[in-house]
Amino acid sequence: MTLSLTARSTTPGGIDAVELRGIQTSDRDALATAYLAAYPPGVAATSLSDAQQEMDDTFAGEFGVLRHDLTRVATFENRPVGAILVVGKSIWDPRLDGPFIIDLFVHPDVRGMGVGRALLDTAVHAGARAGDATLSLRVGEGTSPAALAL
Repeated sequence: MTLSLTARSTTPGGIDAVELRGIQTSDRDALATAYLAAYPPGVAATSLSDAQQEMDDTFAGEFGVLRHDLTRVATFENRPVGAILVVGKSIWDPRLDGPFIIDLFVHPDVRGMGVGRALLDTAVHAGARAGDATLSLRVGEGTSPAALAL
């Protein structure tokens, strides 16, 4: 899916109980826990160590170079509970131009609070401010109906 960023306002909405901030390598373990919990068993990672490896690979640029201006971590009560991870270009589909969301996940404990929408909204508006024309992502097995609704 590709979303056009032209004619977007540049002020994202927010949620009072959740803070959105830049990603830090110290978020690795908490994000791995949220990542593992966010997907049905076996869809994204099969164990916490697999999820930690996914985070390590993300930080190492194995899925593309992170766009730190678009990548955000959601924290609730000072604990990372979700993230939108955006790279400069898709490594899976070279025909896609511009930034690509490699993952968007929210821990089940905070689902229904608007965290996923706030993460996506923040990336969309940051991309528009940066002059990006589009923001793309892949959907497939393991994509929840709520995520598709975003």
